[in-house]
Amino acid sequence: MNKNAQRKARARRKIQAYYIVGGIVSLACILLLLHPDYAYLHVNGPLNTGHDDVACDDCHKPERGNLRQQLRANVQYLLGRRAKSLAVGYRAVNNYDCLHCHHRPNDRHPVSRFFAPRFREAREQVPAQYCVGCHLEHTGRRVTASMTYCKACHEKIVVKNDPITISHRQLARDGNWESCLACHDYHGNHKMEVRRDFDTRISRRELQAYFAGERDSPYSAQKFYKARDGS
Repeated sequence: MNKNAQRKARARRKIQAYYIVGGIVSLACILLLLHPDYAYLHVNGPLNTGHDDVACDDCHKPERGNLRQQLRANVQYLLGRRAKSLAVGYRAVNNYDCLHCHHRPNDRHPVSRFFAPRFREAREQVPAQYCVGCHLEHTGRRVTASMTYCKACHEKIVVKNDPITISHRQLARDGNWESCLACHDYHGNHKMEVRRDFDTRISRRELQAYFAGERDSPYSAQKFYKARDGS
């Protein structure tokens, strides 16, 4: 073998060695990140208020099939041979995962309601058909939606024999949409009496702190139903 061929062979072996070392290091890093003790290195952000004791696998469930099957299914989906794609690794968190702990028979605004055709335009403003539409996880907050989201459905509100000191219709005309949550608990799970004197409403600052997870509920400390244990 001449010197030129020897140099090429050495270069190929060196490149192969780099690939092998790189593969080993990459595999070691992946295995390290998958270890529960190092989960903090790759989480998307802080858990939302009230989820401090929730484990990752309480919400994040493995996709069905192994890695090869998942990749194959997605190739078939891209080729039009399969109706739905599959997630790789873990499937996306959905309403069923949230409702496993948070389902309540007294919910005034269940997410299932907002899949109805009459809410099509409202869904374009607020994706209320999904739990994460208002409670996006890994933000460190309790509620991630704007305090004005009631407008999406109630812009033309009219209440017969309106009991409050300033009518709902007038508040809507004035664009005072933050005031809705100052008197009404969206999901209706807090034991409380709805305020009729507008001047006694919950303050904007209190609501902002509640949404941000910086304080307990300004509605009431008592609830009709408590969240289930995720296990």
